[in-house]
This record gives sequence, structure tokens and C-alpha cells, in this order.
Amino acid sequence: MEREIVNKVAIVGGTHGNEYTGIYLLEKYHEYPHLLQPKTFEVEYVLANPEAFKNNRRYLNRDLNRSFKLSDLKDPLLAGYENARAKELNDQLGPKGDSRVDLIVDLHTSTAPMGVNLVLTKTDTFHLMLVDYVQQRMDEVTVTLEQQQDHHFLMTVADRHVLVEVGPVPQGQLKHDVFEKTEQAVQLIAEFIEQYNQHKLPQPSESIDIYEYFAVMHLPTDPLGNICGMVHKNIQDRDFLTLKSGEPIFHLFNGEDEYYEGDDCTISFINEAAYYDEKKAFSMSKRRTYHIG
Repeated sequence: MEREIVNKVAIVGGTHGNEYTGIYLLEKYHEYPHLLQPKTFEVEYVLANPEAFKNNRRYLNRDLNRSFKLSDLKDPLLAGYENARAKELNDQLGPKGDSRVDLIVDLHTSTAPMGVNLVLTKTDTFHLMLVDYVQQRMDEVTVTLEQQQDHHFLMTVADRHVLVEVGPVPQGQLKHDVFEKTEQAVQLIAEFIEQYNQHKLPQPSESIDIYEYFAVMHLPTDPLGNICGMVHKNIQDRDFLTLKSGEPIFHLFNGEDEYYEGDDCTISFINEAAYYDEKKAFSMSKRRTYHIG
């Protein structure tokens, strides 16, 4: 296991401007700094997309959390607020590939009832131990993996990173239980780093189950590309449960149902409000067991 000390941690909120939990948790830490005072590392708080927050929108021109590919960060011709903001954040926290901060914790919420979802892009021992530490100390914690060669997530500016996504909560709203779960996850991550830096981590689990994304199912559309149906009530709110072949997944406006055809898989982000801009209905994943250590 890598043993480089984690010296600098950035906790990021508001990567999506209408996801208020992370934004106001940062405000809470600013107002009450004694609530998070690590001894072995420095922490800084970053409001990622202030203009989108002011406008109560997910983004202005482009999803900021899809704007951190190295190829995009190096492209001077990309226009729009989020592309410019991504370059600013890369200068502030990075640069990507040789970042000033050692770990980024990016705080998100979902309109789907997914509990606490910890998102990884890599599965080395450090990251597996981190999510295992949180999972063993909180209820309803699921770990997912989204791998790409040149990843677009903000958190990938730092080599070590984790995305905390809690739901359900509507966009542009604070919800007490979601706020509490997010804060608890942040506190546990900080606790893990303290113990990691001091070589005092407890024995981790032997293994951990991770859901690996492999595809997205889109909403049904007519020949003109207009949405012509909705997520079927039988799969609504079944995040991280199994979808089997032959189950209805869409109810069309003409009264007919569409059925799933394919291998059994796990579905999540079901009917996520944030994904309607791309007409996404749900994400599809396969569960895989990773041995730790």
C-alpha cells in the first residue's frame, strides 16, 4: 500500500450549482471551523461553480463535472463559463497529474433514493480502504466505480479522490437527513486520513463489493427526438436493486409498456432529475467483489 502522507485536502461543494447540501456544508464549516480541525493535514473549502449557484442551476453552459479531461483543460478554444472555471480550478488545485492538493472530496446529491453513494475512479488499496472505512461505520453506503482513460470528473485533478453523493433530495433544496449523512461521511473520511497519516488504521474488511457502471439507458423518444414515455412505476425508487430481463422499464404515452431485454444488472440514478438534459433514464452496473490489500 502506498504510504505517502496526505498533507492537503480540498473539500468541494457546488460543482453542480443546484445541489445545495455540499454548498451549505462548506458554509457551516466556515462559520464553525472547530467542527473539522484535522491535526495531520490541511483542509481547504472550494465552492466550485458559484455562478450556477447564484442562478440555482446545475450549470450555465456545460456540466462542470464533465469538464476536466486533460484534453479539455489544455484546449484554449473551448468557450463558456464552465470551461473557463475548470481551468481556474485546475490552476487552483492542480494541475491535473501533478496536483498541489493530495486528496479531493467532492460533495454531490441525487434526486434518486440511493442513500450514501461513494464514487471512485480507481481501485488501489488506498481508495478501497477509504470507502471500506466509511461503509463499515455508516448505514446505506454503496460504492460505485466509473473508470475512464482521461476522466472528466473535477475530483480527478488530484490523484486521490472520492465523490460523496447522497439522496434523495430535490434540486435547490436542503434536506435534514441528507445533510447529516453527507456531514457524517465527510467526518469519517477526515478520520480515515488522520489514522492513515499516523499509521493507525484498523484492520480493513477482507473485501468490498463495488458496482461498476457499464451503460446508460435513455428515455424513449419519438422520431423527432422528443420524450414519449416515462420510467415505469415498477422500477421507480429501486436504486441498487437488480433489473431482470422481461421487466417493464418504460410506460409510453400511448399506453404501451417497454420491457428490458438483456442480462441481469443493477440499476441506479433511476429517473434522476439532473439527467433529463440528456434524456437518461437510469445507469446500469455490475457488482464485483474487490479484495483489499
